[in-house]
Amino acid sequence: MIRNSLFFSMTAFLSASSLATAQEAPPPEVMTQGQQVYMQVCFACHQPTGLGLPNMFPPLAASDWASAPKPDRLIRMVLHGVTGPIKVNGQAFTTPAPLMPPQGTALNDQQISSVLTYVRNSFGNKAGVVTPDQVKAVREAEKARTAMWTEAELEKIPVN
Repeated sequence: MIRNSLFFSMTAFLSASSLATAQEAPPPEVMTQGQQVYMQVCFACHQPTGLGLPNMFPPLAASDWASAPKPDRLIRMVLHGVTGPIKVNGQAFTTPAPLMPPQGTALNDQQISSVLTYVRNSFGNKAGVVTPDQVKAVREAEKARTAMWTEAELEKIPVN
């Protein structure tokens, strides 16, 4: 009897884990919309492959920034832009120009959530979906901000 209970408990756990994993996969329509936004706004710098351009634009492929558990830093980067040196996967990336211009006025919450979901689940990245509500919350929390973000400022924002 104990053996059967253990078996059913393990089966239920594994089924719940599989279900949770399946639910975390981005919906295809979100990935399609995200790819469309990426190809309109992001690809010129980060390239269609997400590899960026050496000494000019940092990679998004297999990026520690894109794969962080919480997308709050990425949302801020898209909304307000990023300037100054930044480390990607522990390697310093410097460029004389600002790394990324702000897109907060050009893109709405749905577009930002879709493109970030696409980036976080493409180019070797595997992370959660970004929702329009998450983008809206960060946009509201940072509505007074006018400056681009620096790496030092972004690092103060929790990723877990």
